[in-house]
Amino acid sequence: MSLPTTPRLWPYEPLNSPLPLPQQPVIFSEDELFWIEAEPIEAESMSVDELKNTVSDWKSASGDSIDSILSKLGAPLMQERRLILLVGELANPSRLYDIGAGPMPIINVRIDDVCRTWNDTMDARMVQPGVHHITLARTQGWWESTHLGFATMPQIRQLIEYLGDGSRIKWKPAKLAEGSLHILHDTTIEAPTMDDILWDGTVELVERERPAFDGPQLPFEEVFTPIHTLAGCYNHRGRFARCIHYLQRSFHDNIYRRGSARVWSDVISVIKK
Repeated sequence: MSLPTTPRLWPYEPLNSPLPLPQQPVIFSEDELFWIEAEPIEAESMSVDELKNTVSDWKSASGDSIDSILSKLGAPLMQERRLILLVGELANPSRLYDIGAGPMPIINVRIDDVCRTWNDTMDARMVQPGVHHITLARTQGWWESTHLGFATMPQIRQLIEYLGDGSRIKWKPAKLAEGSLHILHDTTIEAPTMDDILWDGTVELVERERPAFDGPQLPFEEVFTPIHTLAGCYNHRGRFARCIHYLQRSFHDNIYRRGSARVWSDVISVIKK
C-alpha cells in the first residue's frame, strides 16, 4: 500500500468520520508523515517507561528511529511525552494538520471492555451534519482497535480544547478506571458485530470469544482519555450507537435526535484525583 507523506494528502471525509484512520504507526508533523514499522514485542505487559523506550527505537522504511526523527524535527523525544488515547478523528493526519498539533508519534492499540461511541452533542464547525466527537462507554466482552498518541502536555491541552471548540469545561483528559489496553500489530482485527451483542433491556455485553492479544498490555490508568463531561454519550433507546457500527452520516441520518443522553459517569468510571 502506498502511503502519503504529507498530511493534506491523507483522505478525510467528515460524513464518514471516524474513517479512514492509519493502519500502521506514524509520526505526524505538519510538513511530513513518517511511516513507522512496528516491531513484535514478546512481553505480556509493559510500563509506560518501557513502552516509550521500546517504541522510540521503532524505525521508518529509511531506517531512522522515532527518536531520531523527533530530534530532526526539533520536537521533544519520547521520554518527555505522555500517553493519550486518540479516539475518533484525533488520529487522522488531515485533522491533526487542521488542529496544528505539532509532531506526535501515533501507534495502533486495542481496547477491551470499553467501546467508542458517539456523544450527545453536535459540532457544526465542519459541513453539516457537523463533527460528532467520540467518547467511551463500558461494554463487557467488547474489543476494537484505536490509536495511542505520544504527546507533550501542551499538545494534550490543545487536543482537548479543540474538542471543546476552545472550551475547557466540556471535555476533560480523564484516566479510566476500567477496560484494558494493548499494543496492536494486526490492525485488520474486526470488532464484534451488532449480532454479537446481547442485550437484556438494560445491559449490553459480548459473549463471543475474544481474539488473542498480539501485543503487551499497557497501564490504561496512566493514559489520558478525552471524556465529554457535559453531554455524555448518546442513548439509542437504551443502547449505545457504536462508531464501528455507525459512521457519522448513518448516525446523524438514522439515529441522532431520536433518543436521549446518558450522563458520562453512568457509562464509564474514571480515576478520581
